[in-house]
Amino acid sequence: MSEANVPRLLATAKYRYADQSKRDIMSAINNYRNLSPLVEKYVYPDGSDRDLLCLTGTIPVPYKGSVYNIPVTIWLTESHPYNAPICYVKPTQDMTIKVSKHVDNSGRIYLPYLSDWKANTSDLLGVIQVMICVFGETPPVYSK
Repeated sequence: MSEANVPRLLATAKYRYADQSKRDIMSAINNYRNLSPLVEKYVYPDGSDRDLLCLTGTIPVPYKGSVYNIPVTIWLTESHPYNAPICYVKPTQDMTIKVSKHVDNSGRIYLPYLSDWKANTSDLLGVIQVMICVFGETPPVYSK
């Protein structure tokens, strides 16, 4: 993904803080090259929807001597980076979600890093690194 496409995606989805969001996104995708930014429709729990930018792909998670590519989608709210992203594990057809205190049955990810999000110190790179650590202890998916 070229850096030039990120501002276009942010403009398409009408992000309020496009410059800050762009820096955060570029840092994440430059460090985790299996994540790609795209704009898709996000459906909120109340049924309303909005076009949001998401990072989708896999993150490398070491577990018991091997590295597993865990599929995730990280949705950036329109007020990113002032509000935490909405994160999901997205299992492939041959995977099942392993419900835990960090992942519910829909795949939604819950982490203290997300609930304690601070606009000036929290970022996408940080949340991805926390996911890798947490998932290395309790994998969020398993093979069917």
